[in-house]
Amino acid sequence: MSEKNLKKDVWLNTYPILLWLISEPLVGLIDSRIASYLNIEVLSAVGIGETVYFVFIWIFVFLAYGTTPYVSELQASNQISKLNYFIMFGRRASIFIGCISCLLLVLFSDLLISLFEPTTEVTLKANSYLILRSIGLPFYLLNMHSTAVLRGMKHPKITLYSSIIVGVSNVILSFVLAVVFDFGIQGIAIASSISFVISALYSTKVLLNIQQQDDVFDVLVDKKEVSHKFFYVGFYIFVRSMFLTLFMAYLRNRASLMSMEEIALQHVLLQLWSFGYVFVDALAIAAQTLVSEYKTKFHDYRNSDLKKYLNKLTLRISVSLFVFSSIFLDTLITLITDKSLGQLIDFELRILFGLSLLIGSFAFLWDGVLLGLDKSREFSSLTIVSSIIGFISCSYFLNFENTLSSLWMGLNLSLVYRGVAGFLYQIRD
Repeated sequence: MSEKNLKKDVWLNTYPILLWLISEPLVGLIDSRIASYLNIEVLSAVGIGETVYFVFIWIFVFLAYGTTPYVSELQASNQISKLNYFIMFGRRASIFIGCISCLLLVLFSDLLISLFEPTTEVTLKANSYLILRSIGLPFYLLNMHSTAVLRGMKHPKITLYSSIIVGVSNVILSFVLAVVFDFGIQGIAIASSISFVISALYSTKVLLNIQQQDDVFDVLVDKKEVSHKFFYVGFYIFVRSMFLTLFMAYLRNRASLMSMEEIALQHVLLQLWSFGYVFVDALAIAAQTLVSEYKTKFHDYRNSDLKKYLNKLTLRISVSLFVFSSIFLDTLITLITDKSLGQLIDFELRILFGLSLLIGSFAFLWDGVLLGLDKSREFSSLTIVSSIIGFISCSYFLNFENTLSSLWMGLNLSLVYRGVAGFLYQIRD
């Protein structure tokens, strides 16, 4: 493949994912604005309900991360019958897991919400919000599966189109149901569920149309092998997600033991950090497909032009993020919040934040590459170990200085391990 075609292939598989990752938090902000228009109790209830909802579904990210590279491998090797069975199996598993998850959230919503110790009024609102929103969970997971399959088939634009459908329908329905028809927080929750029903139907219909073009039934499929692959990869990513979620929750919770200003600052810093790495995250998600396809066709990824280009692109992004955040972090904080929080940003915290983006960019890229190389066990283990390193490092530094800088030093150490181990894993046969 020529350098021009390589760059085009990377770009075409990356930009729809980048726009999707950027659009998701924007829709959440609009949702929060509608909630705040009603009253502060509704906003608090939505915040609690969303936290429980997204922490709960994050553990099912394997429906996306484990699916895309395997689909790419099967398509590149022209194993169409096995591919079609894998898609059907994943679709059924997504709906089943979604229904079980919905049932669990409905049964234990009171317990989960009580962990936040809200007022009685907020508890009632958050409970109704979580139950109504959980109804759309099977469709959320179905949409996640369908778009992941389509990315593996090199149709990443459907992920973006699906996100636009969710965003636009959610915003319109939230306003109409919550404000115009005065359903309040229940209207916001119902709007979310309906939007994922619409999006799941769209992405699944597109997938079925593409499958019909390639369908063949003349090859026997080892169903046991396919289902084993699904759960084998899923198990490792499931465990990995648990550790990563706990570590990120730890970074927030330890900040909550400091001053009110530091709690607010840590929240904003993590939001900015999440937004900063979407550029590399989009590249990493695209790499799942590109690396898997390259490995299947040409076998040797280690010495490939694709590897060199992905590394070069990540280096440019990471250096740009480091320089920009090191210079303008306090300005960004002031623009988002107020001047008092911006004044809490000292030189040490600014550099530590920038380093986390510099180092983390490569750690995130290796995630996508390892999945593309079918190294899900290594992908999982390096995140588990890095999370443990992060826990230990943060606790150690906090014993000497109970500041946000201690938490960000611990995060950086965990990312250093994740980056180094990820690099070594991807070059190992």
